[in-house]
Amino acid sequence: QQQQQQQQGQQQQRRPEGPLGQLAQFIPLLLILILSFVNMGGEDDAGATGGSRYFSLTPVQPHTNPLATKLATVKDIPYYVSDQFLRTVARDRYQLSQVERMVERSYERELSDECKNQKVYKRMLELMAKSKITEAQRETRETLMMELRGFELTRCLELEDLFPRSVPVKDRVLGEMDL
Repeated sequence: QQQQQQQQGQQQQRRPEGPLGQLAQFIPLLLILILSFVNMGGEDDAGATGGSRYFSLTPVQPHTNPLATKLATVKDIPYYVSDQFLRTVARDRYQLSQVERMVERSYERELSDECKNQKVYKRMLELMAKSKITEAQRETRETLMMELRGFELTRCLELEDLFPRSVPVKDRVLGEMDL
């Protein structure tokens, strides 16, 4: 009987107590998710806009004039430039092609980072769904599974489409879509 009480005590210790206990189970997963969205780059000091002193991938002062790549390998990547850029660099085809190559590299890095973030998020959903094993957690598991089935790695697909050489065949998501 004493052994039976010890086993029950151990089972109660393993089971999280209430919503706070369940939340504590997911703190490591949430930490991974948060860290994955933090910019771990540092390749340039352009910040989250992916630009430089010449351009930005998002409209922020002074880069508010929209353009799209025409001279780079990948066409129609949207980017923003300053008024001064339009008056000077945009008129010089050689300089413009150099800037467009920079835009292309920045956009590729941005897509790659966002693809990694989407993969981490999807993996987190998978882990959370697998951790829901009790009858009481069945509804949460089903909700997570539905979200997981509907979750598309859109930035990975765009990266593979625009920059196929930058994604190794083993890491491509196009083949996974048929599963």
